[in-house]
Amino acid sequence: MREELSRIDLSPIADLVRIKKEEQLLAERLKSMEIRAEKVSSAVYERVRKDYETRRLALEQESRPLKEQARREYRRLQALRREVEQAVEAASFDKEEVEFRRELGELPDGLYKERIAACEKHLADERQDLEAVLQMKATFLDAFRSEEDLETPDSGSEGPAPPAPRPPVRPAPSAPPAPFPVENVIKAPPPFEKAPAAAPPEPPDATVVLTRARLSLLDGDRIAKEFPLKPGVSILGRLALSDVHLPTPDVSRKHAQVIVGPSGVFVVDLESENGVVVNGKKVDKVQLVEGDVLTLGKQRLVFHD
Repeated sequence: MREELSRIDLSPIADLVRIKKEEQLLAERLKSMEIRAEKVSSAVYERVRKDYETRRLALEQESRPLKEQARREYRRLQALRREVEQAVEAASFDKEEVEFRRELGELPDGLYKERIAACEKHLADERQDLEAVLQMKATFLDAFRSEEDLETPDSGSEGPAPPAPRPPVRPAPSAPPAPFPVENVIKAPPPFEKAPAAAPPEPPDATVVLTRARLSLLDGDRIAKEFPLKPGVSILGRLALSDVHLPTPDVSRKHAQVIVGPSGVFVVDLESENGVVVNGKKVDKVQLVEGDVLTLGKQRLVFHD
């Protein structure tokens, strides 16, 4: 598996990470200039905005072929991940079977120790391979805005779509009296500009909100790991192929599921042994809001939307 993993081409990642940082910097500057819009003349405001937009479009054009190349390699990685997850599950079942046969009195001590040691080594090797795959996946994610962006097909909508719905942020320079209301700064959804109320961005904005949902695993007061939540169902549990993998004995194999949909984000207990606790209260199903703390066994996760 490691040889197959080494064949994944990571050459576009460094340039994509650089472009992503430059795009984030431009986004911050565009937000900053909106706040300061009333402190500068309309002509200067439009000149600076046009410069930033030109630079943003140039970065987008530069990133497009790199993203297509990275997505092709990521699909190979995902196929490899599925294979390794199946191998981890099979090794886990083998170990569980040996333990079950031991409980039934089928295996004497010597044979049990021999078989369980072999199963544990096999399972550890497969989990190590899976961890290597997940680390490479994290490398890909660092170069994209979101996991959804990474999984968009090569012919996806990222090409001409972003600049299309971007009307002028302010009215024509001839309109002197406060043409850029403060509320636009707060309410407008696009990452670089604030669209007027009459022309809101198209449906992708709704999914952007959903794809920002994530669970942060806590280690004391420190965030140990973050798990992005895609639209649909994510499984939380001890099984290695869980979307939110919590490999501790106090967590059930399939402990809970998080459902991300148009009506919100919900956590559902899957009849786990230790249950699901949200903000100190045991629940079967509840809608999550920003800052909710989920407790599964001894594991604590914070929900962010």
